[in-house]
Amino acid sequence: VVRNLNDEPAFPFDDDSFDKVTCVVSVDYLNQPKEIFNEIARVLRPGGECIISMSNRCFPTKAFKIWLQMNDLEHIFIVGSFFHYSGKFDPATCEDISPNPGRSDPMFIVKGAKKSD
Repeated sequence: VVRNLNDEPAFPFDDDSFDKVTCVVSVDYLNQPKEIFNEIARVLRPGGECIISMSNRCFPTKAFKIWLQMNDLEHIFIVGSFFHYSGKFDPATCEDISPNPGRSDPMFIVKGAKKSD
């Protein structure tokens, strides 16, 4: 399925359909993150995991404005806040998977598991 989530943030899938949802180096382009993270939670099974990968590379004309004004650590906090403020995920975690931290482009993974209540 190909879909522009900025035009249509609803996912065409049933509730509790997936064990994993991924977003690869594009979270900084979402203009409706609250709606999209609610949709991610809707389609994940309880305990299912959302995995967001991100770098500091982007298309400045496409990224939301605050993203361009922040550093890597602040980007991690922004994505963590998307999980937190949905109210539907356990606390998010982050892992630095940069191939050569401090000497290469950074790459981070922010993960959140859907609450199992």
